[in-house]
Amino acid sequence: MSFHKLAAVILFLILSLTSCRPAQAPSGGNQNLISALRSLHFDKYLQTPQFEPEHTSVRGWEVYSYPTDELRCILGGEYFIMARKGTQTDRTVIWLDGGGACWPGRDDCAKEAQYYGWIEERGLASLQVKNPVRTWNFIYVPYCDGSLHLGDSDADYDGDGVMDHWHWGLKSTSAAVRLMGELFPGTQEILIAGCSAGGAGTIGAASVARLQFPDAKLYVLIVSGPGLVSPEKTEALRVVKETWNVGQFIPGDCATCNQQLTFMYSWLLERDPGLKVGLFSSYHDALTSSGWGVAPEVYEALITDVTGTIHADHPDTFKRYFITGEGHCLDDYSYEVNGVSFWDWVGYLVNDDPRWVDILE
Repeated sequence: MSFHKLAAVILFLILSLTSCRPAQAPSGGNQNLISALRSLHFDKYLQTPQFEPEHTSVRGWEVYSYPTDELRCILGGEYFIMARKGTQTDRTVIWLDGGGACWPGRDDCAKEAQYYGWIEERGLASLQVKNPVRTWNFIYVPYCDGSLHLGDSDADYDGDGVMDHWHWGLKSTSAAVRLMGELFPGTQEILIAGCSAGGAGTIGAASVARLQFPDAKLYVLIVSGPGLVSPEKTEALRVVKETWNVGQFIPGDCATCNQQLTFMYSWLLERDPGLKVGLFSSYHDALTSSGWGVAPEVYEALITDVTGTIHADHPDTFKRYFITGEGHCLDDYSYEVNGVSFWDWVGYLVNDDPRWVDILE
């Protein structure tokens, strides 16, 4: 073999190995965080299985449909993820859909993967000028695992010894992050956003994304999904942790995380200088408060107290946009408080604008 042919072969092998790497190597001071997230198993599905979805194009979106032995909904149904390339190829949105939660004794969650067109009409995937991320790449992640995009278990709800529910949220979230790495490898800024169960799921998605993109700027936008549970519902919280197998993700050095998973944001912010978190909610969110067994007035006190603690600990990187009423998952992002629309506030967040401040109506 000639020298030039040998050199070509070696170069091909190097490029092949490089393209198969599951994640970038951290170049800065994130190594301790990376090690901690790996010890919490957030990297569990970043290398395996070898996802092999079918690919189709529909109305400007690329749709990736997965075999049910790779990804599936809570009752075993088929799963898909959608992607759309933007003009700013180094900035990507991951949107996590919402739809309730399920565990033995509670059957109140989305059970089929669906696409909701409102995200293009008036959500973060819209092309209207006031949308600050309209030019970004977009990954759309449906919700049907019943476990806030975070579960990692097969469950036997009726106790007959046969698994009948699949909480595969971590696996589908990991597949979405891996797909982002394949389609948009040059991503340097990521907005991880979601509504309701999707908002709560940003905890896991941010952790997985940090492992896949250790040097990227991460912005988290939680819309009506703080993941708060009534302090009086300790038994329900225990069942949820066991059924979804999410206890493995709770750091041993975060005592408050066992009381409210929301405190995971504080744990992450303490260790991740490239992370910012914004949280939207109404004070008496009727759907979230009733769904998790909290009276509206108690919910207001709970969300004010918990998020107030996180904000006090991380005043520059954790901020809130709270409004009056009982609304859930803001329908109109043009809503204004003190002259600042929610669209404005999101733009201030992702552009590191000093006008990104706590807004409490």
